[in-house]
Amino acid sequence: MRICSLLPSATEIVYALGLGDQLVGVSHACDYPSDATAKPVVSQSVRQITHLSSEEIDGIVRQARANSNPLYWIDGALLRELKPDLIITQELCEVCAIDSGSVFETAAKVLDYQPEILTIRPNFVADILQNVRNIATEAGVPKSGADLAESLQRRVQTVVNGVGNHVERPRVLCLDWLDPLRNTGQWVPELVELAGGEERLAVPGGLSRELTWEEIVEYAPEYLMVMPCGYDPDRVRQDAAEKLTDLTGWNELPAVQMDQVFLFDGRIPTRHGPRVVDVLEGLARAMHPQRFEGITSYEVLVKDRS
Repeated sequence: MRICSLLPSATEIVYALGLGDQLVGVSHACDYPSDATAKPVVSQSVRQITHLSSEEIDGIVRQARANSNPLYWIDGALLRELKPDLIITQELCEVCAIDSGSVFETAAKVLDYQPEILTIRPNFVADILQNVRNIATEAGVPKSGADLAESLQRRVQTVVNGVGNHVERPRVLCLDWLDPLRNTGQWVPELVELAGGEERLAVPGGLSRELTWEEIVEYAPEYLMVMPCGYDPDRVRQDAAEKLTDLTGWNELPAVQMDQVFLFDGRIPTRHGPRVVDVLEGLARAMHPQRFEGITSYEVLVKDRS
């Protein structure tokens, strides 16, 4: 089986299934595990934007949407050379990865055969686990997929059991972007609930949306989880310091006063792969450390004491 993954979460799933040696092509953003960075890159960003500010990146994305311009392109010649049997794509976020329509169109143009094209669109944790099973089935290893999904579900249940039914649920806000301010969507609000918190400004399974600072101040979050999409820990720390700490009323937020602002590796929470459970465990540990002392898989979490 020759597999081409055009989104980082699917690449992580492929490796978690033990199929890394069958992965023949990836996207430019596939950076985990490190072996993935050595694979041929099939899809590229139209513009190199990682060096730009959050505001500048947001402007480029808005302009591309308004003009119906693509953010990514596929190297058709390389795709033809790689001859994949299975291509994995998505219909979730055109900002994060190439859309499935472009994949189908390019494959039809450059390939003289019809590969299997698996499109995934998760909104909840259950969808992520089902995608693990679906990818495994398409790759010919259904049992491996069932086993991996079951192991992830056990870890989820361990958190749910640890939280229990009687714990007080604090007000939580997860920020997906800092300029402009945006909350999280899809599975992240659900992770907060599973971890024993309540995110009233977001909708589990729903879309993220732009927030005003006044709205956040009025909400008065007791826990603030900062996780700008796609940013590594250093960039998260830099942007949090530059974009948040000088806002009027920052020091009066309950989360700040109680030293409960947490910075996450922004490359992980928005990826719908196995490490989403790491994020769940990190959230649970952050909010209820006394209940989750035995959990060690929260290395994505960095506490901000500035």
